[in-house]
Amino acid sequence: MKMTNSTKSALLILLGIIICGASILYFAKPNFDERQAIEAECVSLQTRLDDLLRKEADRPKYEAGIVEYDQKYQDVLAAFPADLNQEITIMFLQGIKDNNDFDIKSLGLGEKEEFYTLGTGGATTTLEGGEAAPAEGEAPADAATTEEAAPTEPAPTEGEAVAEAGDDSLICYRANFPISYEGSYKSLKDVIKYVDTYSDRMTVDQLSIAKTDDDEYTGSMSVYCYSVEGKERPERSIDLNQVDIGVDNIFGGAVGTSGSANEKLTKYDDNDGSALETTYDFYTMINAASSDVSAKVVGQNGAGKDASVLSNSDNGISTIKYEIYETDGKNYCKYTLDDQNSYEAEITSAEDVKILVQSSERKNTDDQVKVKITVDNKTALPVYIKVSGDDTVSPRVNITKNGLVKVYQ
Repeated sequence: MKMTNSTKSALLILLGIIICGASILYFAKPNFDERQAIEAECVSLQTRLDDLLRKEADRPKYEAGIVEYDQKYQDVLAAFPADLNQEITIMFLQGIKDNNDFDIKSLGLGEKEEFYTLGTGGATTTLEGGEAAPAEGEAPADAATTEEAAPTEPAPTEGEAVAEAGDDSLICYRANFPISYEGSYKSLKDVIKYVDTYSDRMTVDQLSIAKTDDDEYTGSMSVYCYSVEGKERPERSIDLNQVDIGVDNIFGGAVGTSGSANEKLTKYDDNDGSALETTYDFYTMINAASSDVSAKVVGQNGAGKDASVLSNSDNGISTIKYEIYETDGKNYCKYTLDDQNSYEAEITSAEDVKILVQSSERKNTDDQVKVKITVDNKTALPVYIKVSGDDTVSPRVNITKNGLVKVYQ
């Protein structure tokens, strides 16, 4: 059977349509889809590039912001001590009794408890009710749940939680010290101010007060002490210059005392080290931020020592580190202000190192200038420090020490 010309033409047309459709389906359409995908990716990459270029143009602003907020973080961190122990707390309470007409009837020394780990976003923060606070953006426990509950993992122990956070984590601790007291109304206000302006971070969480028949006041207060501890924040040494230490001197006898190294540092004991106010090698001066001079000044004594002076006028807490060490048979003193500026000087004296800390009384409640001084003596030379003129109600100066160091304060 022969096909007619019209049939042949129809078949050819049909074959052409099939070939054209196959070309579109297997060649043109994939290329078109790929082109659209590439164009969409180009738009996305161009948007990202424009965003990165804008950020690059603002790089100085971002870097300045990093420095600014890092400094703010360090300032906040500096307000918290690096440890929380009962010995330092007892010295704090002794300061209350020494400077105020305030009688502490009873005192409870609470155990420190961990309540926060910096960098965890607050997911493990424990509230007073004993439940964990939800992290930012997390739904509360009674919110709508998924159809199928996710498998739960056993809660880590405290040691596991710390290990998971990392060995360099900063852990926040607190301890409660309930106090029963008796004293005048003025002394009670002075004590609250003393707690508020103390160099360590403390709060009065609860306070009760009742007036007695002899115009005295009695009651109780709950003081919380806080610390931020970690490997990068070494514990403080305790200044016990006025307390005999050892294992043989518990009855106060002169015979058989332990004779510790610091007990031998008596060279400037006359008049509580007043000779150091006129003869010293290095000095620190602390003034109100509103005064005519810088709030904190550190330097080396002597003529032509202008280059040795470090200072700032911040109305807040600063850290000052004195490092006494030996290199190549010579002794040096390096002091650093706020972990930023430092100066190194050779110690010319062969007998000792003398440091004067000249403080001042606070002008008003807005005067928040304080310094935390750390003295690390790694030499055999004794270091003598005299703190003069400090505020008796709210001291500006807090000193921690390591090595052969004696403080007159």
